[in-house]
Amino acid sequence: MDPALAALGEFGLINLIRQRVHQRSPGTILGIGDDAALLALPAGGGLLVTTDMLLEGIHFQWHWGRPRELGRKAMAVNVSDIAAMGGRPLHALLGLAIPPAGPSLADLEALLAGLEEEAATYGITLVGGDTCRSQSGLVLAVTLLGTPPPGQALRRSGARPGDGLWVTGMLGGAAAGLLALERGLRPGAPWPADIARPAWLGAAEEAAIQAAIAVHLAPVPRLAAGQALVGCATAMIDVSDGVASDAGHLCAESRVAARILAGRIPIHPGAAAMGRLTGRDPLDLALRGGEDYELLFTTPTDPRPILGEVAPGLAVTRIGEVSAGQPVPRLAREDGREEILAGGFDHLRVSG
Repeated sequence: MDPALAALGEFGLINLIRQRVHQRSPGTILGIGDDAALLALPAGGGLLVTTDMLLEGIHFQWHWGRPRELGRKAMAVNVSDIAAMGGRPLHALLGLAIPPAGPSLADLEALLAGLEEEAATYGITLVGGDTCRSQSGLVLAVTLLGTPPPGQALRRSGARPGDGLWVTGMLGGAAAGLLALERGLRPGAPWPADIARPAWLGAAEEAAIQAAIAVHLAPVPRLAAGQALVGCATAMIDVSDGVASDAGHLCAESRVAARILAGRIPIHPGAAAMGRLTGRDPLDLALRGGEDYELLFTTPTDPRPILGEVAPGLAVTRIGEVSAGQPVPRLAREDGREEILAGGFDHLRVSG
């Protein structure tokens, strides 16, 4: 273990975190420093609670050397869940398990700085958590509490036949960024000398790959868009496991069918470039890659005027429609073939 971190110790680390945390969200009566945080519950409303873990070797590799982005991502993926329900994030809890082999105290401080930066962006206060030793790599677990919108939170279960199926942003960028990182490319670094560079890969393609790496390392949750869609969207989910999987969840919960047009899927330019570089189908990266943290939602009206006001420049694409029928999504290919759309990331499924 890093001597500086060992000298600081668990309680010293907790105190370091406490000193760096700023109170931003209303309702924080007592934060870090006692056996439990004390929070004022919102009057007359519910409470949204979500949690996500990032595990070394599963969600990230420490040798990528991006602790600040890792801290940001740990918070952002939870904010995305609150966004998908149209809510407002308020308070966070951090679980941190540290392996003996690392990270260093300096890396942990960078990670915590990233976590606080993301918290500041969305008005979140870190109010507690837990630290311990890990025997199998670094573990980051964030639990986020928030408030639903007035009336009722947006759910996966409200889609109706006749609704359009829409998605924000571009898809497949995060999966493409992961492919790039796994092959040795790094953010902001020149093309590695030990990786063959094909003749077709020019400055535009390299920039697209760099943008995809950024999407994977530091996703941007669509909080303002999610809040703006309250009263417009009938059902919503964030794209964490891929459209194939997440559209399936939406169909199952709403008990509706969905027809998705392959030609309408907004594919990230980095997915197109990495698909060509690695032989992967860019459409497959967009549908099944996961970790894009865009919003997939249904609505009977055109949401673009509403979203244009709160998120100017954000792409919003109608990719299909909802209908009555077997509660599964179907993919309509441009050659006329249709198939049940399945797949997406599943932590517990063994790949063949």
